[in-house]
Amino acid sequence: MENELKTELDLLIKSAGEAIKKDASDAIAKANEAFAKAQEILLSEKAKKDQMEVMQKQLDTLAIDLKKMPTRSEVKAKNWIVELEEQFKEKGAEIKAIIDNGGRQEGPLFFDLKAAVTIGDFNTIEAVGSASQYSLTENTGIISSIRKRVLTYLQNVSTGTISKPYAMWIEELDEQGTPIFIGEGDTKTQLSVRYEERNAVAKKIAVYGKVTTEFLEDLPQLVSYIQTNMMKRADIVTENQLFSGDNTGDNLKGLTEYASAFTGGTTLPGAVDNATSWDVINAIIAQVKEANGIVNAIFVKNGVIHEMLSTKATDNHYILPQGVLVDAQGNVSAWGVRLIGTNASLGGNDFIGGDLSAVNVRFRQGMRLQIGLDGNDFINNRKTILMEQRLVQFVSANDTPVLVKGTMAAAKAILETT
Repeated sequence: MENELKTELDLLIKSAGEAIKKDASDAIAKANEAFAKAQEILLSEKAKKDQMEVMQKQLDTLAIDLKKMPTRSEVKAKNWIVELEEQFKEKGAEIKAIIDNGGRQEGPLFFDLKAAVTIGDFNTIEAVGSASQYSLTENTGIISSIRKRVLTYLQNVSTGTISKPYAMWIEELDEQGTPIFIGEGDTKTQLSVRYEERNAVAKKIAVYGKVTTEFLEDLPQLVSYIQTNMMKRADIVTENQLFSGDNTGDNLKGLTEYASAFTGGTTLPGAVDNATSWDVINAIIAQVKEANGIVNAIFVKNGVIHEMLSTKATDNHYILPQGVLVDAQGNVSAWGVRLIGTNASLGGNDFIGGDLSAVNVRFRQGMRLQIGLDGNDFINNRKTILMEQRLVQFVSANDTPVLVKGTMAAAKAILETT
């Protein structure tokens, strides 16, 4: 063995041995380097028999000292050292044969070492066959709920509560007599009016869901979302009924059952050239005012509103009539009247509204939540979540003329000049 190779190997073995004794952090790396140099010498065929025997004893001593080192968390460096050490042991017979043959080899000495790889997420936790990626995952707390439409009805009508199942109101009917100015001593005119009671019964909407006790224990943060989901779905059905319930069976009497058909008032029908949807809104206002109402809002299908806002002139620039305003939030008003966009069913109508203060919604019982046992819930480890509410809607017969419904196509045909 050439002096420089022997000297280099001796220095490497000595350095590794000292590092092992001191339990240095680079001890394994130094031993690794010594084993690699020994492999290079064996393959070079430059070592004599006595030199190889000495080298083998040095390497054996180094391997023994290496095993005596305390177990470290730095197991990642173990792969190369252990592989090389085990390969030296497996090739022991071949190495001894080379030594006995005076250091001469009849063929190459192969060491089947596994190549070390970079340890990363991609080839460990994220690798195919790994059970999960939980150790790389953090729950953000975000729960993506199914989108539901924005509810707009109740905040725009008159609401309140009742303590009994029937809502009663009194209507004025049949005014008699005409006030007149009279002279001194003349007979005064007599006036009268009749009052009659009216009533409407509260209707109930109720929903329920089944949840296992394991779910309640393991995922308590989702329970409120289940309740919110059930409540929102019930509220959407309730709003549909408030708009277009047909008053049959257990259905509410919806606004479409109370509102009057669009007529356009007394002056606009047949008097508007090239009538547009904006002309229809103007005519609704006129019709309600003629019925002695104060128009505050009109529900309009969202698609209809956006079609109205897309109106263009012949040169394709957008135009809005004077008096139509759109604020920064996209809310639209026309001549001081709010146009409330909705995705709710309007009972076949494109619009319905007018003086919404005439619409009364009273709750006999607001949305109530109960969680308890039902049927065989106990033996099946389940809980039942129940939600229900009772409410009634009514409009006095005196107020139906100030509420108007219709479609844009039919309304424009009424307004169009003949």
